[in-house]
Amino acid sequence: MFLDISESFKKQSKFITLVAVGFVLSLLVGMATAKWMPEFSRSFMPADDTQNELIERIFGRFRESVREGQLGAMATCMLIVFGINTLGSVMRSISTVFIIPLLSLFFDGWVIGHSLLSLEGSSFLSVFLFLLMAGPEWFTYVLSAAAGTSIGLAVLFPKRVERSTRWSAFKHALSQAGSLYVVIVVILAVQAVFEILYVRKVLLMGGTGVPLAPW
Repeated sequence: MFLDISESFKKQSKFITLVAVGFVLSLLVGMATAKWMPEFSRSFMPADDTQNELIERIFGRFRESVREGQLGAMATCMLIVFGINTLGSVMRSISTVFIIPLLSLFFDGWVIGHSLLSLEGSSFLSVFLFLLMAGPEWFTYVLSAAAGTSIGLAVLFPKRVERSTRWSAFKHALSQAGSLYVVIVVILAVQAVFEILYVRKVLLMGGTGVPLAPW
């Protein structure tokens, strides 16, 4: 299994790298526009209120239990975070099969970059750990988008994956995407654990965890 995953990464490494570079560039553009064109860029930022209300509705009831370190509540929150992020990855892959929605990944990178410029914490450690916690999830954005787009490109250009028919190209690309998803699932599982541990630290430092930011 490890060899299959390694082979899939090797075959898709150039495309994954290309998508990753595009994501990083969009992140840097987001930081640049936030710094030099704050009013203009702020007009394109999605509203956070609805998302924060949804997060509060899902996780608010666990706040005190997580602050107290109750393992059951923390494990439940970890599973919820893992489920939400995994579903998000699947939806991103499905949409990017149609290729054009890949542009939404770069918009996400721009939004993240815009937010990063105003990131503040009580110490370097708190900001560093926040980025260490969030970074793996952002990497799964790249992997899931690359997986979906690769399927779409394989169907359009079967010879790209050395197949003679679109159906065989689709099955081959789907198999490679499955290998990528093993990595995505592992990353998101570890990230979910780290995120809830980070949230607990934020709660212990007097924060609410919504929206999640460095303590």
